[in-house]
Amino acid sequence: MIREQVGEATPVGPGRVRRRNPLTRVSAAHLLMLLAAVLAFATNLVVLRNHDETRAVVVAAANLPAGRLVESTHLRAVEVDVDDAVYSKLIPWTQASALVGQVTSHPIGEGVLIGMTDFRDPSGPAGLRSMSVPIDAEHAVGGELAAGDRIDLILVGDDGPRYVLASAEVLAVSSIGELGALASGDFYIVVAVDAEQALLVAEAIRDGRIEVVRSTGAVPVENLG
Repeated sequence: MIREQVGEATPVGPGRVRRRNPLTRVSAAHLLMLLAAVLAFATNLVVLRNHDETRAVVVAAANLPAGRLVESTHLRAVEVDVDDAVYSKLIPWTQASALVGQVTSHPIGEGVLIGMTDFRDPSGPAGLRSMSVPIDAEHAVGGELAAGDRIDLILVGDDGPRYVLASAEVLAVSSIGELGALASGDFYIVVAVDAEQALLVAEAIRDGRIEVVRSTGAVPVENLG
């Protein structure tokens, strides 16, 4: 009777063979699988550890043009996983409130990470003062003003209209709502004024009958006539 032999036979001498253990290759395969599982576990640990190290920083919640006066709704938090060198140039979310009232120094896109160099104080140039002028948008070029514009401010009094400001620089403009309109008194501009002009503007604001005219590129009032 001829018996079928299982496994491979390795000659070891005349008339004798030594059979290779069929479990050898299976054990090697199991070892590779075990090694892969260990590597996968280690990788998961690294990913989880990195996730735990994320930190909340400030990003723009909307597209902000240059000269925009920052409001709390313009900012939101996002978690980032960056090294300390990059993190030091960003603004932690815990410090977001310090940005409210600042002015954007250049356009910032929605979702862009924000740093302190993206803002400046809304102070007047060349020793001038900065002053906020609350006014309905329909009396201020429909709200279509931007930082860097020049404006004339007219007071409409009982004795007729008169100029209070001429070619004053706009430092910042409050934002228009998502629907393109604001409630009465919710719109304002920040302008550069000297000490005397500040008193005149304060009086005009108190009387509440003012008109803002964009005069960017126009002939100065004093040169008219």
